[in-house]
Amino acid sequence: MSSEPLRKDEIQGQIVHVYDGIEEADNALPHWWLATFFGAILFAVFYWMFHQSFAVADYPHEAYTKARLAAMEKGGPVTDEDLIALSEDVPMVASGKAIFMKECTKCHGTKAEGKEGPNLTDEFWIHGGAPSEIFKTISDGTPKGMPNWGPKMGKGATKQVAAYVLTLRNTNVAGKAPQGDKWVAPTE
Repeated sequence: MSSEPLRKDEIQGQIVHVYDGIEEADNALPHWWLATFFGAILFAVFYWMFHQSFAVADYPHEAYTKARLAAMEKGGPVTDEDLIALSEDVPMVASGKAIFMKECTKCHGTKAEGKEGPNLTDEFWIHGGAPSEIFKTISDGTPKGMPNWGPKMGKGATKQVAAYVLTLRNTNVAGKAPQGDKWVAPTE
């Protein structure tokens, strides 16, 4: 910093530093910039309190997933195409996996390898391996062993579990011996 007296530039205002020929003025920041800066800080604080501290509302992703689940509850007939599309939707499959881990692992195992219930990771299916047949088995149950989960979980959650089970097909986790008939996807 030089020992020159401070000077005033007509464009920049008061020059407070000069170093290697570079002059620095000490100007006030524009009011619009300060308002935006402090507004962003206030928004962050209220957003944190709204979603994290007091949990007044769900995060946008969670709200979206809940809205999709509610829409699936009201939907029309379940088709193979809808369930296949749902099995490619990562948030819906994750929700289905969470339900599966909570409700289905007692009989099917944590890896769906089969305990009391059949192995869901092979290509053999007792009550049909088509997506709509898997949904029907979960929803309506079977005469021997499988309870009807449809009334307890609802149509949307049942679709999510069916979508998760579809992702397990042909992963061939070692477990219970194959049961039922070999299911082969229909060719178009």
